[in-house]
Amino acid sequence: MRLLLALSVTLTSITLCWGARILALLPVNSRSHFIVMEPLLLELRKRGHHLTVVSSFPQKEPLQNLTDIDFSSQLPPPTNLFSIGIIREKLRSMYSAASFIIEFHLNVCNEVLRNKTVLNHLNREKFDLVIGEIFGADCFNYYAYKMKVPFISWVSSTMLPWASERIGLPDNPSYIPNYFVNYSPEMTFFQRIFNTASLYFINTLYYYHSDLPVWRLAENVFGEKLPPIEEINRQTSLILLNSHFSLSQSRPFTPNIIEVGGIHIGDVQPLPKDIKEFLDNANNGVILMSFGSLVKVSSLPPQLIRMFLDVFASLPQRVIFKYEEDGLEVPSNVMYKHWLPQSDIIAHPNVRVLISHGGLASTTEAVHHAKPLIAIPFFADQFKNAWNVIYRGGGILLDFDSISQNEFSQALKAVLKNPDYTQNMRRLSQQFRDRPMTPLQTAVYWTEYVIRHQGAPHLRPASVNLPLYQYLLLDVIAVLATSLVAALFIFYHVIKYTFKCAKIALYTPRITTKSKNE
Repeated sequence: MRLLLALSVTLTSITLCWGARILALLPVNSRSHFIVMEPLLLELRKRGHHLTVVSSFPQKEPLQNLTDIDFSSQLPPPTNLFSIGIIREKLRSMYSAASFIIEFHLNVCNEVLRNKTVLNHLNREKFDLVIGEIFGADCFNYYAYKMKVPFISWVSSTMLPWASERIGLPDNPSYIPNYFVNYSPEMTFFQRIFNTASLYFINTLYYYHSDLPVWRLAENVFGEKLPPIEEINRQTSLILLNSHFSLSQSRPFTPNIIEVGGIHIGDVQPLPKDIKEFLDNANNGVILMSFGSLVKVSSLPPQLIRMFLDVFASLPQRVIFKYEEDGLEVPSNVMYKHWLPQSDIIAHPNVRVLISHGGLASTTEAVHHAKPLIAIPFFADQFKNAWNVIYRGGGILLDFDSISQNEFSQALKAVLKNPDYTQNMRRLSQQFRDRPMTPLQTAVYWTEYVIRHQGAPHLRPASVNLPLYQYLLLDVIAVLATSLVAALFIFYHVIKYTFKCAKIALYTPRITTKSKNE
């Protein structure tokens, strides 16, 4: 009987999950974001689910069970908005960086929410799950609310400050540095003050600059009264987080947060012939220099690029350099390309060092393949990502604003000659890779878990629905403190009265009465 019951439950679970219709709302036109989320979409398609993907990165060839709604022409890539000059002008502070992220994502919301093609498509289709992204705005969660289906959210970086409250995640600033600071978990007193103040400042900024505008925008688009977005966000079934405790830090996670850092790193693919020959024939090893897909290296000051090339010319190693424009004069030991299969290159045994901006994808690839890192971060979480490796002895951090030729040369020579950097990265790589399932298998399992259990509301802690004063036990503290004060007050007055009575009894003269015989 028990066997039949178990078999029935298993078959029911498979039926509930098999062939689910999934809507992925991932239109942000940033390649570094989409490459993290795309492997899950493709694997779900292979497993028989039907996907409708709203993005700026459609598949090159049509795929069965996958329908692309392409926004690449409507949404300009952020590479057009990022240069070193813009970063220095607009992203120098925590406030400006957060505001830039929010404004950028709100523009995406405004373009996609009002799109008639998307609205018409969604009105015709029925879905079992919505997959979205937490970045600078949460406008697309209203689609899940309107369709009355569960939704999963991606965070393509480490945890963002405004993502914690919606799923009941403890975010204690005493030992958890927030996304916008590059402190280690062992903070000084003044760092803890700044970390605490900045955490609440950023969350307040997000509420007024993102949550409220999103609410107004959604009501305008749908033409009806809607709940505030923060109320919708509390219905999040699951967050897939592009991090891993071995690289970031050990912190408590609720069951509805799943770390899948490294999910974009697949099996090593064959390299283009010219790159493979360049790597294979490098007897002294290869240095890879790449600053990712967001910031154009060609926007760096020309004298800085020339300084890099002069240092490379003095080394016996070969160098592969990602550079977006033609006509760059390079030394004989340097190859430059507009685009690189970066992870596959890093995996090559002859690559000895990665020079990077500290982007999370690049940092994760360096750790996965155990290659030391020289980090030159520009803005946002790049400093934190770099410090997570430097803190563990896996590389060297250089300041973009003050880097000199001698400093750059010495850093390269130190990492190339000192085996400690490689050994530390190998140890970190072993910790990063040591998991019961691959990141992709983990993401697929929990996505289907949410489908099987109709949103899996049992994963959400009760703290999600508690007002702040209850979550912080302020009401309990107030009652206990009031009771304690009242008890002390009563005790004080009882003691005072007792002493007063004793004093009266002690100093009152005794009155005696003479007998009649006297």
